[in-house]
Amino acid sequence: MIQLSRVRLDPIHVRQAVRGAIAAVAAYALAEAFGLPKGYWSVLTAVIVMQATLGATLSATIDRLLGTALGAAFGVVGAVLSGPSALRTGAVLLLVMLATVYIAARRPSLRLGSVTAAIVMLSDPSHADPLGAAFQRVAEIGLGAVVGVLAALLILPARAGDHLRDTAAELLGQCATLLTLIAGRLAGSGEDPTALNQRIRTLLRKGDGQIDEARRERPGAIPDHLDPAPIIRTIRRLWHSEIILVRAAQAPLSPPLQAALGATLDQAVTAAKKRMTALAAALEARAAPGDGSALDQAVAALQSSIDALRGTGGDGLDGREFGQAFAIAFTFAQLRDSLADLAERLREQAGEATAPPTAD
Repeated sequence: MIQLSRVRLDPIHVRQAVRGAIAAVAAYALAEAFGLPKGYWSVLTAVIVMQATLGATLSATIDRLLGTALGAAFGVVGAVLSGPSALRTGAVLLLVMLATVYIAARRPSLRLGSVTAAIVMLSDPSHADPLGAAFQRVAEIGLGAVVGVLAALLILPARAGDHLRDTAAELLGQCATLLTLIAGRLAGSGEDPTALNQRIRTLLRKGDGQIDEARRERPGAIPDHLDPAPIIRTIRRLWHSEIILVRAAQAPLSPPLQAALGATLDQAVTAAKKRMTALAAALEARAAPGDGSALDQAVAALQSSIDALRGTGGDGLDGREFGQAFAIAFTFAQLRDSLADLAERLREQAGEATAPPTAD
């Protein structure tokens, strides 16, 4: 039994439900007003093309319109060729389906073409006016598509760029969690990072899709400082650096290495996590990030501890331990640089005068 007390209404889903409901009613009313014989196609289209963001709605609308036009064209040709004979109709239908399904297999966005072709061919047994039937289907679906786009644009509009920033903020939170896990593994008590890495990988794919949606929402070229792609690209680079650290943490630090690096490594981990959290908050607030000097200082201190191993501080360490130490130093330098690049990008998007990346 579903416990209603545990149901949480997500504002994003509520807004999408409101837009979809209003679009469906508006499409029905307009179809009736225009006297379209099968107005339910308008209603279905308005609901189908309605996505979470305007960019995704535009993409779904274009795909549906192209698929409809393709299917209508094949349907008209098929209806004209088939005539009243059931056997001939079946043979022509076979050829039309072969063509439209093959096209849909090559371009899945046109999968509606085979459905529309079948409807145009078979909805009127007499095949008296296939061109009229095709025009009606296109008009009904076109009306629904227009209503869907207008609803996405005017009713509680949601921009893909806003969703992208939320995804990027969540990614930074996951990367901070991964860094905590890695630190635990270096200390000999961490968990397996496989599930967390899979979650990050999924979010990155989601962000890639939102980048395409955000670009569709802006006609023409996007200014460099507003291009959302570098945000996800920088976070992906940040995660790749953490993957290197995961490999370095396959074995915990030896007691001598722990004694040499423990304090400065903990400081670097804490500073990096705080920086990720601060950048995530800046993303969600659409604000410029604060100063990142604490991370610079922590990474510099860690580097100094590792440099000391080259002298007497490294007595008793073997090659594997030296390799592990240098991998840690390299990775934290990469983390610092990636977070500095991300902060610079957020400053640009917030309209703040940019500072040199080394000062972040």
